Amino acid sequence: MNCLFRIFLIVLFAACGIALRAHEGHNKAPGEQGGAVTGPVTITPEAEKNLGLKVEAAELRTLEKTVSVLGNVEIDPAKVAVVASRISGRISRLAVKEGDVVAKGDFLLEIESRQIGDPPPKVEFNAPIKGTIYEQPIFTGDSVEPEARLLTLADLSEIYLVGRLYEGQVAQVKKGQTVRIRAEAYPDDAFTGTVEGYTPRLDPETRTLGVRVRVANPEGKLLPNMRATMNIVTAEADSVITIAHAAVLGEAGNLFVFVQDDKNPHTFMRTPVVVGQRDDRYVEIIEGVLPGGSVVVIGNYQLQYVAPTAKPAPAVANAKPDGAKADAAKPAADGHGHKH
Repeated sequence: MNCLFRIFLIVLFAACGIALRAHEGHNKAPGEQGGAVTGPVTITPEAEKNLGLKVEAAELRTLEKTVSVLGNVEIDPAKVAVVASRISGRISRLAVKEGDVVAKGDFLLEIESRQIGDPPPKVEFNAPIKGTIYEQPIFTGDSVEPEARLLTLADLSEIYLVGRLYEGQVAQVKKGQTVRIRAEAYPDDAFTGTVEGYTPRLDPETRTLGVRVRVANPEGKLLPNMRATMNIVTAEADSVITIAHAAVLGEAGNLFVFVQDDKNPHTFMRTPVVVGQRDDRYVEIIEGVLPGGSVVVIGNYQLQYVAPTAKPAPAVANAKPDGAKADAAKPAADGHGHKH
């Protein structure tokens, strides 16, 4: 796999116009030596575009301490309504199906009673709440008995996310705390919720406690049984220098970022960093980057494999501002004063 991945990178960089060169005496590309490369890297604007390179500025932020919990979307029981019949009969009209969104008072269905009459009496049913047709176990022509469940409506404008806290996390989580949510179905969307409560007892087998988070869902994107990650904000740190998680590369003890040069925006310096606290979005930078410094957050992984920019050749000691051509044209004298 490593060989195939390296071939992929070589083809990618070739397409981007980036040269891959190994250091003298080594057979690996720059960046594969675990932090040996520290020189600046310069790439063309075209290469930046092809790599989708993106930079973000380091900023002073209030870093939040979070507890991450995996949760499932559930309906709020207080926002569910069931449509049932008090009479026996037959469904003569059905105007909705599962997934339809209805307003309160909208026509749903009609039942023709079994009572004798010409025509037989009919009863209409309207939506008791605004919501989505969550369950529809009936069809036109079906027989209906009293108290039978015909339709279930659910208002999904607010839902619950229910997750499990480990016993060691319980003391950190309290009612009213803010929760940032990322759903697998919508990785680019951010949802916000509030811790509302807990289950009444700890699960004796998993040693976990259920936590319930209320989430605004005005567009109805979050559907029952979807999975999402809940990042519960449990504390805040004072303003610290932070950058996005994606900017930091390397392993513990050898972390680094690529900092954009102030004078040449196409040049990037591999810079060691020391990190501190982190939340689900940002990481604190203790050493290595100052506020306002621009770091690469997309495309930085590929920059590891770009050879450092060659340093300019050292100046000749007797070089003159206008060049040394005139001096070079003069014949040199030997030890006896003769010119050659």
